[in-house]
Amino acid sequence: MPASRKSAGGRWMVDGIKGSGMKNDLDSATVRPVTRGAGVEGTPDQSEESGGGVWQNTIAAADHALEEASRIQRGVQHNLKLMQEVRALREELRRAHTEIDRYRGMHARVVVGMRQLEEDHSAEMARLQADNEMLLVRHRVYKLLAEHYGVSALRLDAAAFAEHRDRVLEHVLFQRRKGVSVTKIAASEVAFLLL
Repeated sequence: MPASRKSAGGRWMVDGIKGSGMKNDLDSATVRPVTRGAGVEGTPDQSEESGGGVWQNTIAAADHALEEASRIQRGVQHNLKLMQEVRALREELRRAHTEIDRYRGMHARVVVGMRQLEEDHSAEMARLQADNEMLLVRHRVYKLLAEHYGVSALRLDAAAFAEHRDRVLEHVLFQRRKGVSVTKIAASEVAFLLL
């Protein structure tokens, strides 16, 4: 083992080689660097602080990712709820359209029925009016015949009466077609028909 001695300048010499502060260099190599929290009780040094920062950043990132995932999940649930509401509204709209179509069909059938009833009513009224006018004509014919027979004191014969009635009816209908009211036809006008 080489001998070492201390020189006059306070430096160690190993086998004649000047150590130039080798002890100080070794000591400085083994001494830990001074950190921001060095000398403060309970304060971790820089390496511990940097390691803790990585973990804190990882935890913060994980928390942020969880918050984002929760937000996305809430958005997806909200979208699903909206889609269900849209489906329900579409189904309700479809039912409403079906109901409208059914009522439209019923309304069309009712309108057709009402028009048919109006046509039937008009036809029936026209028929009744024609029957009523014919009854008035026949009533006038019989009244004219009764007056003529009463004035002329003719004997009532069924065959002759039927023939006279037909003649008077033709005359009254002719006068009616000319626009003469049947009530204005007098017995004297039909007397020549009954000779």
